[in-house]
Amino acid sequence: MKEKKKVILNDWWRQFLTGVMGTAIGVGLTFAVSNWVEGNRKEQAQRQTAMMAVYDIDEIIRELKEDLERENTMYPLALYLSSHPGKIDAVSDDTVRQAVVYLLDDPTSMPDWAADAKEKAFTSGMDAWQNLENTQFYNNVQKCYQCRAELLRAIDQDVVFRQPISDAALDKFIEKSSADDLDYDGSLTAAALRRLLKQTYGKPEALRYLRMHLLRIRIYNGTINELTRLNKENKFLMELSDEEMEAYIRKNIQKTKPATVDLMAGVWEDQLNEGIETIRLRPDHTMDFTYDMTDMAILSDGSEGPDIQLNVPVSYRLSGEWTLQGDSVHLYCFPGKGELLSVDLDVTGLPESLQEKGREWETTYRQRFEEYLESAGIDQWYSVFFDMTGDLMFLSYSYSDSLGDTKTARFQLSRKLE
Repeated sequence: MKEKKKVILNDWWRQFLTGVMGTAIGVGLTFAVSNWVEGNRKEQAQRQTAMMAVYDIDEIIRELKEDLERENTMYPLALYLSSHPGKIDAVSDDTVRQAVVYLLDDPTSMPDWAADAKEKAFTSGMDAWQNLENTQFYNNVQKCYQCRAELLRAIDQDVVFRQPISDAALDKFIEKSSADDLDYDGSLTAAALRRLLKQTYGKPEALRYLRMHLLRIRIYNGTINELTRLNKENKFLMELSDEEMEAYIRKNIQKTKPATVDLMAGVWEDQLNEGIETIRLRPDHTMDFTYDMTDMAILSDGSEGPDIQLNVPVSYRLSGEWTLQGDSVHLYCFPGKGELLSVDLDVTGLPESLQEKGREWETTYRQRFEEYLESAGIDQWYSVFFDMTGDLMFLSYSYSDSLGDTKTARFQLSRKLE
């Protein structure tokens, strides 16, 4: 057997091969790191694109629910005045204005949920498609925006949404009005609005619009339910958690800063559809929660005449304490420590028999409300943060609905200067 010869490398060859191997390893590492960085950037771009779309659809759902709530709130007032035209002169100016707004077609006004800037950013090119690499998610988002477009078309063209006071009819009414029918800012006076309302209720278009209320509700609910279903699936497809969405909102939507005791202290106000809630947070960690709302009294003297429906401003207050721990605040109001501040039932101008019924209604209402306050309280932890000015406070908490799904309730409060 022949003996193998050993290959002996001189120093030059050793240095050359070492350099080649080092360069190859360096190039390989560079490509690996570059690929990792590029992959990480692509993943971040995917999630940013997904969160932008998901947040936009969530906002559309929230705004549609607000429009639905307005429809449900204003419809009973308009219906009552339609069936009791003799009461148009007896109800408050605010009630008449709400009825007119409900029946008025304003072509210059677009709903908040109609804004399509995010949709254009999502669909203007192939970036979203290339970034996402998830066909189902992309299709779902497209379906959501198509649902919105279909609802907009229905509102614009369908007779179900055609309000009886058209823009042309309003212009014609104003042309025939006198100077006494206009306020200093050019708007119609309360007396003119009452006359407009009486004329409107004499038209078949008004009856048709009121009768189609339930169909409008069905259309709104159908759109809301479909958007909610699709967006819930969107979050699942992209594995987006509530915490990740909250972080996205803080960073991209609401430029925010963390809570401190100094920022928390003050008077905060949240305007809701049902009323106004005011929270006074004191530096000594005591607090008051005040709620101003409008209830409704229905009075009848027992005769064959129609019932009368009156708005009743009501105010009550709860007292307690607050604690800040990191980015969470605990608001606690003691049960049984609430106070009914006012019940403003105005029966001025009503027949004596109805005035007496009003006083009886108020006495009973006060008794029941006092009973409610014996158990009413607040005991809730909220995530809290502020906008950069410190004048907007954002609260949120998670809860389980009747189906066991986790939901997040969000509130935006504004600092109230005293």
